[in-house]
Amino acid sequence: MSISLMASFKQPKANANASANLAFLRWTAVGMLAMMLSALVFMMAVAPANASSKKEPAAEEEVANTEPVIPDTVIIPDPVSLTVVLPKSGTIRQLVFNIWLEAATKQDVEVIESRMPKIINAFLVDLQRLMYRDTQNRFETREPGKRGFKFDAPALLPPPPAKTEEELQAEADAAEEAAEKGEEITPEPPFSPFAPVPNRYFSALQFKLQKTAQAILPPDTLRSVQVRKFYDHWPGDAKKR
Repeated sequence: MSISLMASFKQPKANANASANLAFLRWTAVGMLAMMLSALVFMMAVAPANASSKKEPAAEEEVANTEPVIPDTVIIPDPVSLTVVLPKSGTIRQLVFNIWLEAATKQDVEVIESRMPKIINAFLVDLQRLMYRDTQNRFETREPGKRGFKFDAPALLPPPPAKTEEELQAEADAAEEAAEKGEEITPEPPFSPFAPVPNRYFSALQFKLQKTAQAILPPDTLRSVQVRKFYDHWPGDAKKR
């Protein structure tokens, strides 16, 4: 009798243990499932971030592509060289100019190139006269070895970013509206990579050379003349060994 009672008392305890183990397994499975779902959500969230980060080099490439470029409207002839001699002292000064010509349009380039020999000869006449006075002044006011001079024009400007479709559409709408009113919108001048020259002497020299070239060319074909570089050499100022 006692044995059967003990068996009856042990059976509920075994059932309880089994239920506890089953509940534990269920909670463990639920926890693992939740962890897997969380990991999946995290991976999905990280993927767009990686995709956007991969686009950053493209933006950097766009910045890199905004480096200065020489437009096809710019003509770069050979450097202009001349020698100035002061008769009384026999002083010799050798000068070199890098002069670029900027055409108004691509179609004007051929016109300017066809008359380039005349333009260069006219430049030489202007430069010979101007540099003679400058050479004489430097010879009289500066010591040997301190008469030389060098000039470098400002760096070229990078081109502006391309206009968006919205900007182009706005310009077209404005032109259409002006045409309906009988008005005309002056178009923007084409981009020029040349910054203003802070040196007043060379700024005035560019203006003088531009006027000289325009007198040889048809109207409105030449946009500007740019002195990009200048340097000189005084052979008599060299130190004797």
